[in-house]
Amino acid sequence: MNDFPRLKPGYIQRIFQLLLFTFFGLIVAGLIMGLITRGGVTTLSLRIATIVQDLLIFIVPAILTSVLVTDRPDRLLATDRGFQPSVLILSVVIMIVSIPAMNALVAWNESISLPQSLNGLENWMRTSENTARDSINILMGGTSIADLIISLLTIAVMAGFSEELFFRGALQRLIASGRLNHHTAIWLTAFLFSAFHVQFFGFFPRLLLGAFFGYLLYWSGSIWLPVTIHILNNAMVVVSEWYSKVNPGSILAEVDKFGTVSFWPAAISAIATAALIVILSGMSGRIVGKTK
Repeated sequence: MNDFPRLKPGYIQRIFQLLLFTFFGLIVAGLIMGLITRGGVTTLSLRIATIVQDLLIFIVPAILTSVLVTDRPDRLLATDRGFQPSVLILSVVIMIVSIPAMNALVAWNESISLPQSLNGLENWMRTSENTARDSINILMGGTSIADLIISLLTIAVMAGFSEELFFRGALQRLIASGRLNHHTAIWLTAFLFSAFHVQFFGFFPRLLLGAFFGYLLYWSGSIWLPVTIHILNNAMVVVSEWYSKVNPGSILAEVDKFGTVSFWPAAISAIATAALIVILSGMSGRIVGKTK
């Protein structure tokens, strides 16, 4: 998508501004989160800390940078356009159809082992993974409907919006505003998106997910499409995790195992997902040049 507003000169400077604001956001958020959790990590303190993180690391840097580099920050962030309902419906279908293939990829990624000489690095990576998983479990809270609603608001809505505004709306758009083509911008952003989560044994599934979000922005011209799909993706995980605690052993609780037992469901899922993505790329009707 090349429909950029007029940007202030200096390609590297624009990206540097975003990274600088993000760096300061990380420092301030780290200090605030340390104060919030100094009495111990609880579900409430972790929820507050997560909101602070989303605001200071993602939302504020994206908005500040866009305001400084252009007179049309809404156009740079692609917040000034909507999207076709048919594109949203097909995007949701793609998410559902891809579940077995993504589950197989997750299982493969989790099974990766480093050479014996890098055993210390692998132990650190798995410790980081377990720490992140424990934090998510604490963040999810209990089994009440109120816990489910709060988890949906923090893990699905807030995270989906803030991460897409930063990674796709700001970072991907700024990278693509130079000489790099949109494919390079999308995949580079997806790489950084996955790396930022510091969950090494879920890197490749998140990389593909980030690329999908990036193409949704490019095809539709609207940040609201990847935001919506990101929120729905996270909501599916939240509901599945919550339901598995309420009704252990149910079909919904076992959804993350679809495609990991047999090769064929994952293969069919991958082929069908690829075919649907091709259809989506053709029907999305890129809205290049059409502004409010």
